Amino acid sequence: MRWVVYPDHLANFCFDYCKIFYFSRSFTHKTKIYFSMAEPTSASSRGLHPAFFVLITVFFFWGFLAASNGVFIPFCKSHFNLTQLQSQLIDFAFYSAYFIGSLILYLLSAGSRMDILNKIGYRKGIIYGLLISVVGALVMIPCVDKEQVVPVQATQQRIAELSTGQDIQTSDHLFRFHRAEDGYHLFVQPAARADSIIHRAEWNTLLTTNFTYNTKEDAYEARFDANQLPALLQFLEQQYHETVTFGYFGLILMALFIVALGFALQQTAAQPFAVALGDPATGAHRLNLAGGLNSFGTTIGPLIISRLLFGPGKGSAAAADIHAVNEMYILIAGLFLAVALLFIFAKMPEVTSHEEFEPTRKATGAMNVITAFFLLIVLGIVLNFRLPVFIVGIVGILYVLFHANHAAQQNSEGWGAMRFPQLVLGMIGIFVYVGVEVTIQSNLGALLEKPGFLTPDGLDASKIDPYISLYWGSLMIGRWTGAITAFNLSRNTRKILMVIVPFIAYGVILLVNHIKQNNVGELLPYIPCIVVQIIGFFWGQEKPAKTLMIFGVLGMLAMLIGLLTHGYVGTFAFISGGLFCSVMWPSIFALAITGLGKYTSQGSAFLIMMILGGALIPPVQGGLADIPAIGIHYSYVIPILCFAYITFFGYRVRSILQSQGLDYEAAISSGH
Repeated sequence: MRWVVYPDHLANFCFDYCKIFYFSRSFTHKTKIYFSMAEPTSASSRGLHPAFFVLITVFFFWGFLAASNGVFIPFCKSHFNLTQLQSQLIDFAFYSAYFIGSLILYLLSAGSRMDILNKIGYRKGIIYGLLISVVGALVMIPCVDKEQVVPVQATQQRIAELSTGQDIQTSDHLFRFHRAEDGYHLFVQPAARADSIIHRAEWNTLLTTNFTYNTKEDAYEARFDANQLPALLQFLEQQYHETVTFGYFGLILMALFIVALGFALQQTAAQPFAVALGDPATGAHRLNLAGGLNSFGTTIGPLIISRLLFGPGKGSAAAADIHAVNEMYILIAGLFLAVALLFIFAKMPEVTSHEEFEPTRKATGAMNVITAFFLLIVLGIVLNFRLPVFIVGIVGILYVLFHANHAAQQNSEGWGAMRFPQLVLGMIGIFVYVGVEVTIQSNLGALLEKPGFLTPDGLDASKIDPYISLYWGSLMIGRWTGAITAFNLSRNTRKILMVIVPFIAYGVILLVNHIKQNNVGELLPYIPCIVVQIIGFFWGQEKPAKTLMIFGVLGMLAMLIGLLTHGYVGTFAFISGGLFCSVMWPSIFALAITGLGKYTSQGSAFLIMMILGGALIPPVQGGLADIPAIGIHYSYVIPILCFAYITFFGYRVRSILQSQGLDYEAAISSGH
């Protein structure tokens, strides 16, 4: 049976070989999609197919796990003694899997001249993706358990080379070495024998200050100089037989990459499946419902993961047990496996598409060059030339895209969708949008830990989850509000809901934080930020280009306020970036593929590959944060640059489409 569905522009990309739809996007505009279902049922023809309720569980888990990186990053930073840039390699591993996954599907399809995913079917694609994620979650366990225990004296060079903010602690967590802006610090945990330890006479020659109690760290603290380090380590080894346990962070990144690779395949297949499982005329509504559940996952994920990692008492990150990661990923593996079994045994139709694969030699060549720059970055990570090579890689990728568009204007043969400037500029837009959405929250933990920013002593990593939850909840607020236009409502009803729905979503954020026993009173001053977003929605008048410009400017202003202030004003200014990011994906996507005609599907695939920005931009901000003259606070200049480009794209794309004889608003609403 062949169906014609009119959900929106974004759904069009779901049926191509590498259309990996990022886990939290809304759908807002119309286009034509063709489905085939081997055995349509009466349920599916009337409305929701029962299998849809099985399908949307995977939408929840995508958001749940991806948003939890904001808590996992500071946890790993503490346990693996990472710089801020190194900690952002978690995002690099996670989001690069989307690019690699889409590239593999693209090259396989190009080589065989057929849609690989269409050949195996969307249902099996989801099952295979879930099983890949199960493998990644199980691989994480031995990666966490693999450790190297060395005598404390053998760590002298590592301690001497610590960057500001880094720590190394002994295997029994009794002693911790910390590099601060004013030099080296030694912390002693308040264990049963701490009193006898800190009052030993030997410390007079090994330390430059006496021990004092640090309430923020809940530990005794003293300072020492670099020239005292050898004698200090010798004393600790001889008197207390101290050792240091080092984990293998690279192995954890590998496991996380495998988990995300499974997500990539799941999302490639799940989006068109969601549209097909029910009345074709309400496909967009089902996608909005699935997206709403995804956003709920992003809101509660950081809270639950924080509980698993730090426990109910919210002890310090330094005292948390790295093996808590095992419990987390055993749970995740079990959930993924359970959902896979549901897909295997549930009665579900086989859904495929009938789009033809159209290879384009020059466009493929451009993507290969982008891949080469990506591999250069990987090589730079291995060789420890991280920040320079990330910058070179990003500049190279942007150059390739601009060059491709320029060359296509001279001779369009072989370039396919890249001949359209709105697409190439849109690819850059998706690149920086995903990058800014991820980098704001991924570096937020380090910012909140900075003494004097939110609190005088800085916030411990175990206590940042309410703010990470609020950030992802901000995206939920915007997406729930943006989804109102998908329903057939009167103008007045839409206006009323555009005021009410944001506060309903905000209430959900407060509720889940209350259940987690977080102090929701600390989140109440965020209300003015929500009011600003509501004004932005009304000002945008549901016009994508205008909305992009407005929200881009608001994003820049929010980041600028955050740079110039501190405390709750600065914190909520940065978090409000989530409000302004919330509607950018559908707006950029719809504008970028307007007017592409037969190349719409291919253009969608190229846009999805630009999720790569989520892998590359956060480490650049982390690298800037590691430079003492800049620091974590002023590294937030990176989001300003990203929002600035998005504002430019919203302005420029309007004239580009008009030069092609397209009324961009009419084109989007009619699906051309």
